[in-house]
Amino acid sequence: MSSPNILSSPLIAAQGYTPKVSFDTLENPQASMFSYTLHVQSEGYTRRRSTRVFLCASSPDESGRQALDWCLESLVQDGDELVVFRGVDPDDFADNDHGQYREDARELVRQIQERCVEYDAERKLSIIVEYIAGKVTQTIDRLVALYRPDSVVVGTRGQRSVMQAWAGAFGAPGVGSVSKYCLSHSPVPVIVVRPESKVRKTMAKRRANPKRGQHFDELAKPKTGNGSLSVPMFSTLTR
Repeated sequence: MSSPNILSSPLIAAQGYTPKVSFDTLENPQASMFSYTLHVQSEGYTRRRSTRVFLCASSPDESGRQALDWCLESLVQDGDELVVFRGVDPDDFADNDHGQYREDARELVRQIQERCVEYDAERKLSIIVEYIAGKVTQTIDRLVALYRPDSVVVGTRGQRSVMQAWAGAFGAPGVGSVSKYCLSHSPVPVIVVRPESKVRKTMAKRRANPKRGQHFDELAKPKTGNGSLSVPMFSTLTR
């Protein structure tokens, strides 16, 4: 097996971040995965025994963006490592210019760095972006084995997808969405993040139903520290 191509300077890191060793196997016919890997770290970042690793499957649609934003704003803390995976359809990969995937990956890293600074400029983080061509579910399995994350974070398009995911987790036949697959196969805890707009729409519809009960209201609207109401946006499962 040939060694992956090592990139000495694949991108310009944002202020406060340092580019690390990255890899490019998009043009390597002998590679086990066609991938483009970019890695940056906050200046002064040190991996510790307490370091947590999270794998976020972030598609370019609303659900994927919401999952990534939630990770950056609410999940990762000082000293953590976040691996962001974006899948590339193998048919599209064969037909399209690979240079565009590299450019998209560099742009995603730039956006992640900007959001990290916006949400908490004092955090020291390690950020890895993986653009990989192939079946998404199989790639997630390989990344879990490679990085051994503490949790996997995925998005979902709405409540029906979440309910299907829970059904799959408890043995329902067939595997449809990525979130459903992760919930039923992942060896580590899975966090399913729902777009906030979907959550609010579902809650409004429930409140408008005259036949609904009242017992779930307080659970659906937990109090925050300042007394305001927060909308639950994710479901979790530990197998």
